[in-house]
Amino acid sequence: MDTKKTDKILFGENYDTVVRSDYAIVLGAAPEYAKLRAQIAADFYKKGGTAQLIASGAAVSDKSVTECSVLRRELVRCGVPEEAIIEEPRAYDTIQNMTCALTEICKRADIMKVESITVITEPFHMKRALCLAKILLPSFIRVYGYTEGCERQRELWKNDERLKNCVENEVKILKQLVEQGRIEDLGL
Repeated sequence: MDTKKTDKILFGENYDTVVRSDYAIVLGAAPEYAKLRAQIAADFYKKGGTAQLIASGAAVSDKSVTECSVLRRELVRCGVPEEAIIEEPRAYDTIQNMTCALTEICKRADIMKVESITVITEPFHMKRALCLAKILLPSFIRVYGYTEGCERQRELWKNDERLKNCVENEVKILKQLVEQGRIEDLGL
């Protein structure tokens, strides 16, 4: 794996600007990692990014608890009011995070009036998450990304086993999406 290319593709863009959105989708993570994503989402919420956070994720790695319930608990612990959180407990992967969150939005709003959605995740996951959001969410909705700690993860992934595995998985899936013609060639 070419470290410079990987750094440029996964960590080369800045997603720490808050753009006010109708909804924000917080992508699920294993319970032991949900705290970081919840903190990023809570910061986005507190900075006025949205009034509604959709915590997305089924019981994927730990069958005893849904990722969305762990995210909810952590979001509340970080100061987000309960009424600002929508739980979406069916998504088992990033594609389903988008489609199941869209279903939750449709239950609550006229989708034709939704103008923008922000996707919230960790830096290593943002490129693929945004590519999928732009494919799967209606084209009339502006899609933004928000994350924090990009420079920190850019340095950490080379030595942290969990992040290294995550980065390698992201590159593998992005390559598959390019080969399938689903996204433009990213230069991997």
